[in-house]
Amino acid sequence: MAIVRTPEGLRDRMFSECAERRRCEARLAALFEERGFSEVATPILEYNDLLSRTGSPLPEEATVKTILPNGRVCVLRPDNTAAIARLAATRLPNETLRLWYAQTVYRTGCELPQAGVEAIGVTDDVSILRLAIEAVELCYDNPVHIEVGHAGVMRAVLAALDLSEERRELLVSYILRKNFAALGDELPANSPVAHDLLTLIRLSGGADAIEQAGNTIQTPLDKPLNDLRKLLNGLPDGTVTVDFSLAPSIGYYTGVFFRGYVEGSPDAVLNGGRYDRLTGLLGREAPAIGFALSLV
Repeated sequence: MAIVRTPEGLRDRMFSECAERRRCEARLAALFEERGFSEVATPILEYNDLLSRTGSPLPEEATVKTILPNGRVCVLRPDNTAAIARLAATRLPNETLRLWYAQTVYRTGCELPQAGVEAIGVTDDVSILRLAIEAVELCYDNPVHIEVGHAGVMRAVLAALDLSEERRELLVSYILRKNFAALGDELPANSPVAHDLLTLIRLSGGADAIEQAGNTIQTPLDKPLNDLRKLLNGLPDGTVTVDFSLAPSIGYYTGVFFRGYVEGSPDAVLNGGRYDRLTGLLGREAPAIGFALSLV
C-alpha cells in the first residue's frame, strides 16, 4: 500500500511545536492588545481581483487558486496586508486603525503561519519598528538583527535611468539576488545615474551610510534619506543597519521597509514596511505601515 503523505512543501506540526506556537501567539496577543491594537481575521479565500487591483506581492504562479461555483477565481490568502487593507477600506473607512492578526498565508508549496500588525492612518515609523523588535524577542531566543531600506531610493534611481519597465524589473531582480556583476553589465556606460546605482548598492551601515549617500549621490534622494535619519534617531544605537542595496520585494511598499533575522534561521523572520498608497487603491486614502512575524 502506498504511503499517504502531505503535499510537497507542507508538513504536519505536532506536540511541542504546536504548544510553542500557541505560547508565542498568546505572548504576541498580550503585547499587541497592551499597545492598543485590536484583533481581526480575514477569510482564507480572497478574490483574485484583489491582488490584480492592489499589485500582487507574488508572481502569479506562486498563488494557490480555486474557482467558485459562480465562476469567480479566488486565491488562498497569499498575503495578510492586502487582505486587511481591503477590510479597512470597505468596513472601517473613517477610522485610524491599529489592527493585529495571527493567521496563515498560503503559497504554492508552502503555508506560512504569521502574526503581525497593520497601522492605518498612522505616520510613525519608529513606534512600529520598536514594536516589531519586541515581537521578535518575545518569540525567539536569539537577538534580532534588523536591515532597513527605503522604497523611494531604488525607485528614484531606476526612474532616472529612463529604462523600459521590463529592463527595470530585470535590474531589480539582479539587485534582489545581489548579482552585482550582471547588474553592472546591464547598466548604460558612462551614465551618472548608473554610477549612483552602483555606488548605492555598496553602501550600508548607520547614520554614516546615510550621510555618505547624501554627499555622493547626484540623484535627488532628500525625502528617503530624511525618513531614514528620523528612523535611526528614534531607535537605540546599533539596533538597525541601513542597507542601500535592498530593493523592496513587495511592490506596494512606498517608504521605509525592513526585515529581521535571528541566529539559526536562514530566512528573515520579520518583514514589514510603509505602504501609503495601498488602501487608496481600494477607495480609502490613508498612510499605513505594518509588519508580519513568521511563527514556528
